[in-house]
Amino acid sequence: MNKSIIYYVILGIFSSYFILGNNFFSFTNMDWMNSIDMVQDLVSWKYFKNDIWRFPIGMNPNYGIEIGNSIVFTGSVPILAIIFKTFKFILPENFHYFNLWYFICFFLQSYIAYKIIYSLTKNSLYSFLGSLFFLISPIFIGRLVMHMSLAAHWLILFAFYIELIVTKKKKLKYWIFIISFSALINFYLTLMLLGLFFIFTASRLLDDKNFKLFFTENFLNLIILLFVMFVFGYFEVPITDSVGVGYGNYKLNLASIFNPLEHINHGQILWSNILPSIKMSGGEQSEGFNYLGLGGILLLLILIITSIFRFKDLNFYKLKPFILIFILFTLVALTNKIYFSNIEILSFNINKYLYGMLGIIRASGRFFWPVYYLIFIGSIIIIYKNFSTKKSITIISIILLLQIIDLSNGFFELKNNKVFAIRDNKKNVFWENLDNQFDTIRTVYINNNSSLIYSLKNVLLDKRFNKTDIFRLGRYNRAIASKTRGELNLKFNNKLLDEKTIFIIENNNHLRNLKYLFKNQNAGFFFIDGIWVLAHNQKSKMNEQDINKFDNIDFIYLNLNKKIDFNFYNKENIDGLGWTHNQNLKGIWSEGKIATILFSSNLNYEEEYIIKIKVKSLSIKNNENLKFKVLLNKKIKKEFSVNDVKEIINETIFLKINQNEVQDNNYAIDFLIENPVSPLEQYNSPDGRKLGILIESLELSKLK
Repeated sequence: MNKSIIYYVILGIFSSYFILGNNFFSFTNMDWMNSIDMVQDLVSWKYFKNDIWRFPIGMNPNYGIEIGNSIVFTGSVPILAIIFKTFKFILPENFHYFNLWYFICFFLQSYIAYKIIYSLTKNSLYSFLGSLFFLISPIFIGRLVMHMSLAAHWLILFAFYIELIVTKKKKLKYWIFIISFSALINFYLTLMLLGLFFIFTASRLLDDKNFKLFFTENFLNLIILLFVMFVFGYFEVPITDSVGVGYGNYKLNLASIFNPLEHINHGQILWSNILPSIKMSGGEQSEGFNYLGLGGILLLLILIITSIFRFKDLNFYKLKPFILIFILFTLVALTNKIYFSNIEILSFNINKYLYGMLGIIRASGRFFWPVYYLIFIGSIIIIYKNFSTKKSITIISIILLLQIIDLSNGFFELKNNKVFAIRDNKKNVFWENLDNQFDTIRTVYINNNSSLIYSLKNVLLDKRFNKTDIFRLGRYNRAIASKTRGELNLKFNNKLLDEKTIFIIENNNHLRNLKYLFKNQNAGFFFIDGIWVLAHNQKSKMNEQDINKFDNIDFIYLNLNKKIDFNFYNKENIDGLGWTHNQNLKGIWSEGKIATILFSSNLNYEEEYIIKIKVKSLSIKNNENLKFKVLLNKKIKKEFSVNDVKEIINETIFLKINQNEVQDNNYAIDFLIENPVSPLEQYNSPDGRKLGILIESLELSKLK
């Protein structure tokens, strides 16, 4: 065996131990996985491992239930999940491979970097010193402790290895393998590799004008990739749901390479001992983070200065694809909103269809990673080519020492548990006393961004429930999620609960609505570790604390003439079940066929009162009216069939209140939507939610 491999295996073990400590040697200890990203990866692996084999191979339906998904949409490193699921019959129940993945990444990140530098210098010591820059790279370490699968930066390095070292005859085979293989790690990296491959083949096309070879290579590569994606479950989610919101937000800032502050796991790490942090948006601090380190900044200066003064000596024929990578990947990462710190340099609008396509790479700041590594490769090689061997080793050693000193603060914060912390293994007696009565645990509002997966990590990891829709995925079927929410709301309003399902309520507005619906039913409401749980046929098991807290849940009191503005993220408002967000804008959309508003008010019925509901928009198909009814305490007050919000008087719904319609001063307004429609069906956006009416505010006042 090559001695260099042995050295880098040892280096990989040492690096993994440095980050994880003694946990590195255990494949069953999960206590250190305490970030929400680690927990979601662990939970998805657990459900995938415990399920039967399905086709496509990556199918993981018990994690998400109706929405349909695959292990490829998680950060669980799908290729390892599939391999170890094959051997699950001999593995411990709590087995995981995450520490093995750490070793693989540390080993390949440093070893491939060594191979690249050695191929261009033929000096082992210099190549070893150069490889250490890649091993301690902040963008690599930061991803490893936050999004494991995205830490496979060695795939990017291997792409450069193919172009710089592999013979022309074998290049295509290597490219096809690494691109298809990357799809079983993380698709963001696949997109980067596809971009690199296209640029390298396009560069060769400019040289040899062989159009047939260019199209053949790209077509063959794409066909094999699509086949792999099909087999492992990428197409379980519609293509329209591969588009995400955020392009132009989660991006590169021109100051990102100088900014040592990284947002990570809902906290932050200051990587530099020397440089201060630079102000920029939260999306740029996390996805745009590309700090070079003080040593890396010095290498960049050497690269720029040398390129300027040795401009005539540069071989642009060989450098052409790398220059294109530098330009194109940087532009994609910067997006259409270019900033230096908080100063806007340039901003322009993008065609909405192009913007939708770019939503596939919404976290565009990551696309600077190939450029980031080219800076290090290019500068390290330039130093060796322009100085004697002895001087080169001295220079790179000094710069490496400066890099280590600068980045030591970041590693110090990592070691002081700013990222990893001991998992709270405390178990609540409530879950222990269920005695396997329930098969499924799900949330009242299925939500891909739910923090419940972290709050309920112990419950989800203890193999107590076979199915859950408490999940976090890279992509999921938004239309089915909306349909599921709508069907669930209808069941709730019909006072139906699945006997084998526990429901988690994370929204106080939903809690008030569910109490209104089930307070006289045989349903148990339990307050467990700060979370409300709803269970069929369990009312008799509520303890005194549960009963007291439940009795104190009341409708929000509405004062006369006070206007209530609606915001989906306000959990202390009068909207109940059946509502969804308006893309962070004002107002809330009804979703599905029923949506409810609840409030209380003590009115003197010697006078007449009216409820005014401000309507902002409707979701309507072409040549079709939106049909809906408005009920007050289960009695129909208004019926509408409209195709324009202006057909509603003054864009407001008026409900006159009669005394015989009110019980206990409580008011429940139901919107019954006959034909909700999604923006996707209207060809307005990839949004698959079934929407009906967008309301902005509500006001209770005297009838004049």
